[in-house]
Amino acid sequence: MFQIRFARPDDDFAAVAQLYLTAWRETYRPWLPATWLAKMTTAAWHPERSWRQTLLAFDDQQLVGVCAFGPARDEKFIGWGELRSIYLLASVQHQGLGRDLLTQARATLQQAGFSKVVLWVLAQNTPAQQFYRRLGFRKTMTQKTQGIIHEVAYVWPADAPDVGSEESPQFV
Repeated sequence: MFQIRFARPDDDFAAVAQLYLTAWRETYRPWLPATWLAKMTTAAWHPERSWRQTLLAFDDQQLVGVCAFGPARDEKFIGWGELRSIYLLASVQHQGLGRDLLTQARATLQQAGFSKVVLWVLAQNTPAQQFYRRLGFRKTMTQKTQGIIHEVAYVWPADAPDVGSEESPQFV
């Protein structure tokens, strides 16, 4: 049985950063170069900076998942909430934990006044895209690229009418 709780200031954030690194290497192996993934270190993540907007998932006492969220960072989505990350160890995927983390994060964003939520997903990551669609998100034509990372925006609710700017997202 998994336990989900909000992060606390005294949590082991080095362990959270290690979970991010491990999950990236496990999850993105099919789409990103192995040499690039091998060069990544835990220094890429700073979960201690946003602990108030982070959910941690445990299997017994072992950290197995993390989900971070907050106000959207992209200027096209001003006024929206953002699911910034959701990562699980491969050993606990496909057991409902990702759904539970996402559902709790989305509910927390709604309680904070965000009626619309955006997330970014690796354009090649079809399994994740299917997961988000099952949970009521919808793919848009809004994309961004940072180095070798090419992502597409998904929005919730699926019929969200705009992105908080003059342009409306194009849905596919």
